Amino acid sequence: MAKATELASVPTIDSPVTSSKKVSAKKAKKEPEMYIFRLLKEHPKYHEGSSIFPPNFMIPNSDTIQWNFGTDDEPDFQPREIRYIDGMKTIFVDEQEKNGPLADNIINKQTNVIQFNDGFLKVPSWNKPLVQFLSLNNQCSKNTNKFKMINNTYMMLDYGDNDDTVVELGKKKDRAYDLARSASEDDMIPHAKFLGIPFIHASTGEERDMDAIREDYKVKALSEPEKFLLMANNPKLKLRFLVEKGMDKGIITIGLVKNQAHWVATKQMIVQLPANQKEIDALTDFASTEEGSGFISTLKMQL
Repeated sequence: MAKATELASVPTIDSPVTSSKKVSAKKAKKEPEMYIFRLLKEHPKYHEGSSIFPPNFMIPNSDTIQWNFGTDDEPDFQPREIRYIDGMKTIFVDEQEKNGPLADNIINKQTNVIQFNDGFLKVPSWNKPLVQFLSLNNQCSKNTNKFKMINNTYMMLDYGDNDDTVVELGKKKDRAYDLARSASEDDMIPHAKFLGIPFIHASTGEERDMDAIREDYKVKALSEPEKFLLMANNPKLKLRFLVEKGMDKGIITIGLVKNQAHWVATKQMIVQLPANQKEIDALTDFASTEEGSGFISTLKMQL
């Protein structure tokens, strides 16, 4: 395309935006050694040790984007072909072919292949053409001037998301999902209730199937792995679950005397409750003490 010569006026990775207006000094982010791109769509793990992403995922090394041949004040968006060719300094096809079409052996080089491994693609910052291609691609969530019919496939992680952060988050998701998949119902139910997963159908009032609850539990593990792991296998959650169940079934009451918990059947006081604490929290705290062990034993016999 003849307008390719206007490229120099458009900011790229190599040419930062400048302005005649005076702006306050702000420390720029240091360019990372590695740019990291991550697939957006996750899927359930098919077996223990597997990833929530496909092992290999390829995207084409060519695309047609909307390119602004004008300015920010007077934009002129028109289609423009881009293509990643390993070793070439430009990704724009019209610039790559200014002296004629490229030879087949250059176009079909194996090193032109763009592939995500286990959901991630790491690109060294020195490979600016590939970083630019991935950033401008219609499948990248960062591209805000994309063709509307194309869905986002991947995202570019923020500079601050270094390798260690990405790897650690991935490990947390793996651990959380493995726990969600393999937890016994006795372990899962108290934890799932604490995480806010519904056990009753809102529309019918019927109890939900345990398999459906398990699926929600696994989804929660992937969407909030840190929160999930924080309370997983926490013995206090099980105690809270038992206390809550005892209150729901009318075995325990907190309505007989203010700031006291009693057995409904015998009217015997269980414990004095602090006025500044929720009853369920206070009873759970009491249940976790040596003095409260008898309370829990009695409660289990009545459930």
